[in-house]
Order: sequence, then C-alpha cells, then structure tokens
Amino acid sequence: MSISQTAPKADRVGIAVATMVFTDLTLSIADAIIKVTISEMPLSQFIFLRSCVTLPLLISILKWRFPQVSLRPAHPGWAIVRSSLLLSSLLIYYASLPRLDFSMAAAVYYTIPLFITLFAAFWIREPVGAQGWVGVALGFIGVLLMLKPQAGDLGIHAVMPLVSAILYALAMVLTRTKSRGENPFILALIFNLIAIVLAGGASLAAVIAGSEGGQSLFMDAWIPMGWTQWALIGLLSMTMLIGSVGTAIAYQLGPSSIISTWDFSYLAFAVLWGVVLFSERLDTASMLGIVLIALAGIIVIRR
Repeated sequence: MSISQTAPKADRVGIAVATMVFTDLTLSIADAIIKVTISEMPLSQFIFLRSCVTLPLLISILKWRFPQVSLRPAHPGWAIVRSSLLLSSLLIYYASLPRLDFSMAAAVYYTIPLFITLFAAFWIREPVGAQGWVGVALGFIGVLLMLKPQAGDLGIHAVMPLVSAILYALAMVLTRTKSRGENPFILALIFNLIAIVLAGGASLAAVIAGSEGGQSLFMDAWIPMGWTQWALIGLLSMTMLIGSVGTAIAYQLGPSSIISTWDFSYLAFAVLWGVVLFSERLDTASMLGIVLIALAGIIVIRR
C-alpha cells in the first residue's frame, strides 16, 4: 500500500502547524550544527556517512509501515535525476554555510518557492497571475538587498545558496511532473542511495589523488572519526529523518496553503541562531531583504 492509497486524514490544523514549526526548529538547529562542524569534515565524508546511517532506518520504516511497497521506484530514471539535483543542492548549500552568515544563507535559500513558481510557469505552463508575479518580484528585490551589501567581500560564496535554491526548485518541479505517484519514502531511499554512491566515489577519488589532488569545497581526504564525530553523524541523520517525516505529517494534517506559510518559521529560527550562536548583526537592508523574501514566498504559495 502506498501513501497515495491510504485513507485521507481529517484536517487537524493546530497539530499540523505545531509539527511544521517543530520540524523547522529541528532542521535549523541541524544546519547551525553543520555550519560549525562541516568545515572540519569533507562534505563527501559527511554526506556518505549520514546516508549510510539514514538508509537502514528508511528501509526499516518501509518494511514496517509499507510492507507491500516495492523498493524499486516506478520511474527509476527520473528518481535518479531528481535525487542528483537534490544532492547537488544540499552540497552547495552546506558548502556555503561556513562562509556566510547563517541568516543570510537561509534567507537566500528560501527563494525556493519563487523559483518553483517560475519553473512551473515556463515548464508545465502553470498560471501565475498578477499576485504571483508581484511575489516573485518582491522576492528578488529581497535577494538583492541581502547580497548587495556583502557581495564584494564574499564573491561566489554569496550566490551559492541561490544556486542551491534553483537546483532544489528544479527537483521539486520534476517531482510533481515525473515522480508524482512515487511513494515519498521510496524517493528518500533513492536519494540516500545516490548520496552513498556519489559521495563514496568522491571520497575514494580523493584518497587515490592524495595530496596531489588538492582540496575543494566538496571533497578531500577523510578525517579520523572519534565518538564525537560518530555521535554527530547519528544526530544529523535523525534530524534528516525528522525533517522528511515531520514535513509529510504536517502536510497530511493541514491545508498546504497554511502549512507552507508556517514553513517560513525556519527563517525566524535562522535569524535567531545567527544572533544568539554566531553573533551576527544584520543591517537594515538585510532585515528588509529577509522580510521581503518571506513575504514573497507566502504570496506565491497562497496565490
């Protein structure tokens, strides 16, 4: 039995909103941890180990909750392309975190709804309407306000969350058009398999290249793993599962227009952690940019 075949649940908006906010809180804490720790561990090592922990957990959930579902997706080619886009998006976003203010990276990354709107309009001809285009315009004004004050100092790192958002939005439109009937847990399974293969391959290439291969944002020789590092991988693997399951539960129990709006609570948490944990101080232009991006996202979602 797939998720699409289960009986629809009655709306429980209060629980759905609470679940969405808790999920965003968990994910924001996880990303803050990644910002602090990822510079000490190659991204390929981090992604490989996290997916190695997450994969058996996903298989256990599938065997327990959906025992009749085949582990093979109906359209494996599109599932692989989708997973590759998502993995590239995460790699670029994670690589930007040690080099940008947390609140800035999160705000630019949350232009995802704007790009989904644009791609859906031009790719699958979804109507946008005047309200949708106003939202897109406001969002990109917000991006300019976020990037302009610091672009000269940060260079390519400043636009990395924007590239990440574009790749994620492409993956979401692909999900809607080519993988709409797939079980979400199967898609998550394929994503983690792709992550293991690609991150493992990158790690192996780094080992073979040795010191002559140089360093990059995404791959380098593995660092030794102690109990602290293994505990960190386990913790971040659990937050990844909470993010996937929590989002699914929230959208099952509440209208998407309401839940999508509360999904922007991640931005509020990102600003909070930026100030409290990283002593970030946002100027007026950056604060206005964050507000415009959040407002734009809500507008295009609720149009």
